[in-house]
Amino acid sequence: MLPLDGMRGIAVLAVMVFHFHMFSEIAGTGPAAAASEAVARVGWVGVDLFFVLSGFLITGILHDSKASIGYFRTFYVRRVLRILPLYYGVLAAFFLVLPALFPTSAVVRNNTAGQLWFWTHLSNVQIALHGEWNAASTYVVHFWSLAVEEQFYLVWPIVVLRLTGRQLVRFCGGVMVFSLLLRVYLFATGAGIAAFVLTPARMDTLAFGAVLAIVLRDPGLYAQVRRFARPLAAVCAVLLSGIALWRGGLDKTDPITGTVGFTLLGALFGAAIFFSLTGVRGARYDRVLSSRSLRFFGKYSYALYVFHQPVALVLTSLGLPAALARIGASGVAAQVAYAAVGTALSTVLALSTWHLYEKQFLKLKDRLAPQRFAAIAAPPPGYGAAVKVPC
Repeated sequence: MLPLDGMRGIAVLAVMVFHFHMFSEIAGTGPAAAASEAVARVGWVGVDLFFVLSGFLITGILHDSKASIGYFRTFYVRRVLRILPLYYGVLAAFFLVLPALFPTSAVVRNNTAGQLWFWTHLSNVQIALHGEWNAASTYVVHFWSLAVEEQFYLVWPIVVLRLTGRQLVRFCGGVMVFSLLLRVYLFATGAGIAAFVLTPARMDTLAFGAVLAIVLRDPGLYAQVRRFARPLAAVCAVLLSGIALWRGGLDKTDPITGTVGFTLLGALFGAAIFFSLTGVRGARYDRVLSSRSLRFFGKYSYALYVFHQPVALVLTSLGLPAALARIGASGVAAQVAYAAVGTALSTVLALSTWHLYEKQFLKLKDRLAPQRFAAIAAPPPGYGAAVKVPC
């Protein structure tokens, strides 16, 4: 699915821009620097786009395989082979190999504390309980979102198996309300970080993707959604713009953005995926999402996400920002140069691990848990073309 690959590319690039800006320690002045910072500071929304995409793809896979033999086994074997080899490989490098190589390093020692939370996919809980990002190892603290995904994988196959398509849509509606109310409660009690990282508080974003998966498989629901998808997207965009103007940007720690804003982002990204899959092939947005560059970043988005933050921190510790300042680079130019170097190194690592490591595990997917492509039910005539979802 070319448009979805492009959306993955947008999501990972947004997150990378956000973190490269945050860890660069490069300050700029003037309108250009202010504009650059404004763009970079909203890059965290890429995680929300990932969540909506995950809810969509995972729900579609599960829904289409409900009647198959080995429903749970097939799903979990394929997820394990896709996610865990790189995940645990990186953890082993940070928590086992580096301490063995540098036993006296205080930096290495400090970043191995609390590692059990990562091995058990509970780093998001660790962050929520302590109420601060520093509670987790800095180099892999961004794995909190992978913990959310793994916890989602644990329960969602049971939910999808037990409910019909339309029952699942209603269930997701309840989930959306619950998640929003939970975030309101968490912010009201001073636990804003928990509202950002805990799976129950982020389930509405995943649920928007899940609803979309069912809508595209139910012609009746599709016809209804088609009528109000554009107005919904427009309203969400206007409200998010209003929040940004009111609150001085979309800050994930802000109580308005972190409650209503997350729900609006989920709805907006769900609408964007809907349009990308059902719109006119060859239209401008379709050409952008299907572009080779975005699809490239989308293909390697998982490894890019895994590696980019450690790369950013290493570059800063090696003094790249100071070196850029010494050669006279302006704030914006230095930030761009820093991000370019970080992206290049992250890409090299992603390509290397994909071809030398990840690919070897992915070859086992069809051998150990074969699953064919599932076609989304074709919508009524005049409402776009059917697409295929890789399982």
